Amino acid sequence: MKKGLLFASLILVVLFLLAGCNKADVNVAASPSATQASGSALASDAVLEIEGEGVSITLTSAQMLARNQETFKCTNIDSSGNVSEVTVTGFSLTDLLAENGVDLAEIASMNLVASDGYVMSAPAEIYADTEVYIMLNRDGEDLEYPRSCIPEQRSMYWVKNLLKVELVSGEAAAARENVSVKKITVFREAVTLLEPDSLNNRGYDVEAYSLRAYFEEYGKEIPAAPVTMTALDGFTKTETPEIFLANYVTLEAEPGEEDDLPLYFSEDISDGMRVKQLEAVVSYEDAVYFGSGISIPDLFELVGMEDAESYNFIASDGFVSEIPADAIPFGVIYTDEAKGYIRAKFEGYDFGDTPGGGKVKYLTAIEVNG
Repeated sequence: MKKGLLFASLILVVLFLLAGCNKADVNVAASPSATQASGSALASDAVLEIEGEGVSITLTSAQMLARNQETFKCTNIDSSGNVSEVTVTGFSLTDLLAENGVDLAEIASMNLVASDGYVMSAPAEIYADTEVYIMLNRDGEDLEYPRSCIPEQRSMYWVKNLLKVELVSGEAAAARENVSVKKITVFREAVTLLEPDSLNNRGYDVEAYSLRAYFEEYGKEIPAAPVTMTALDGFTKTETPEIFLANYVTLEAEPGEEDDLPLYFSEDISDGMRVKQLEAVVSYEDAVYFGSGISIPDLFELVGMEDAESYNFIASDGFVSEIPADAIPFGVIYTDEAKGYIRAKFEGYDFGDTPGGGKVKYLTAIEVNG
């Protein structure tokens, strides 16, 4: 009887050891992929802040790693339009917000802020049909610091070294949109009265104009809230006032890159922060037009100009021509190539005995009258 019990005990011990060996084998085999999925290389000082109306979340490195990680394939579109497939591992920002009572569908836009101050604003249409992720691993390579990921979108929305996500609610966005522009300055004419700086643009010296100096000279006020930039192709970007005012715009380019102009840049910012073919900037009640020609109705629509009974068209020498609202649909701004300055004209509108017939030379600004 004792021998039987001893034999049975030995069998149980052997079975237990075998089970333990099998379990250890499974863990060892799974550990590489588990490590990749967990983003174990995330720096200990990595942190992510999420701020918005009614929500304030701060995640430490450990808390980010503790989130449920998903691994999936998606496409990424670089600045040249090239599409590549990448494998992403990270956690869902959409789910995190939902856990904290925030529906991403009600967020009008989000500002993705990097540790170096770089800001990329993602409007709602960019993430309307997809989840937003915080990436901790890309193509099997762990990241030291988190990165935003909006699948199937351009790489500019995949912000490296992500530090903060600022949520702009629909109500806040509507309030901002309800502020109409009261003054438009015409950059190409206005800067003829400013002293340019000489900057190095990829090894090529160009004359560039400080945006801080520009707004100090021509703005109704210095930008104190996020500034929206619009390029000729419709691309929009929101920049913090601190970063925006530290940068420049040039009308000169290295040979072969003339199509990039006007160019928002500086010697310090990365290529991804530049804006090529800059057409307009809006800062609260101020707007700047950077192009060389546009119909005035299109310009007013582009920047959100306030409706008024009349507008003052101001020349660089201080001459003011009051233009009635009825004339605006006839108006166009253009470059007089022979004379080398910006003009405005209103062909087809009867100005009667108005001196100059509504034509304005050296146009530097348009302001709401009254």
